[in-house]
Amino acid sequence: MSECQPVKTPCNGNFAAVINEESNSFDKTLYQRALRYVNYLSQHTGQDLVYTVNQLSQFSTKPNLIHCNAMKHVLQYIKGTVNWGIHYQVRQKVNEERPVLGGWAGSDYANCSVDRKSVSGNMVMVFGNPISWLSKRQSIITQSTTEAEFISINICSKKLRFLSILMVNDMNISMSKPMLYNDNSGSITISKQATLNQNTKHIDLRYQYLRQLVSERVPELCQVSMNDMLADVLTKPLSVIKLSELLPKMHLINQGGVLKWKKMS
Repeated sequence: MSECQPVKTPCNGNFAAVINEESNSFDKTLYQRALRYVNYLSQHTGQDLVYTVNQLSQFSTKPNLIHCNAMKHVLQYIKGTVNWGIHYQVRQKVNEERPVLGGWAGSDYANCSVDRKSVSGNMVMVFGNPISWLSKRQSIITQSTTEAEFISINICSKKLRFLSILMVNDMNISMSKPMLYNDNSGSITISKQATLNQNTKHIDLRYQYLRQLVSERVPELCQVSMNDMLADVLTKPLSVIKLSELLPKMHLINQGGVLKWKKMS
């Protein structure tokens, strides 16, 4: 793959639709070896790889040619972004628009064509810098986009709650309430309601904890435009234009150099 042609996205637009299709089997050992490398990148500096790698990991025990071609596409993307990395910045001033601790939560409803489970994604930033990101298939089947987003908010809220306690109590960092950003008005409304209506009663017990956190304003929910939803990178295939708009906001930029291992003498 060292001579491969670079591509501009980690996966094709129809990735979610074709990934579960049947095809001829592929060498499991070779597939798992490649998966191990790209997974390492996705967990450390490659937020843009997380969604694709998460989907490909589900087929690690029985890969086929479709999964092999998708893996090759990832490697082609890495070839074109080998100079990219996370740029951490020192913030001189704290403001309400960019809180000390903030999270973005989103989902892709009924992503899987087999069981129709949705994908949750979230990213957490401290002083405007990314420190944690996640892409994960939801454990239950949701009945609407609102429910899928509600579950994603729940997952991210727990993470923000833990980090806020850690930063204030153990690290002595002075900070205002954490902010949680989502682009679905329905899920934000449900999260703020004192009681759920008949249509959402079935998720009452599982996510009662979220409403308790929201009532305490830990975190504070805020609706953002779809154009600013960073979690979209972690939940679905994106176009070249959309990806190029969101990655700089996640501080993932071209660093202009490549880190290379130097053999110790």
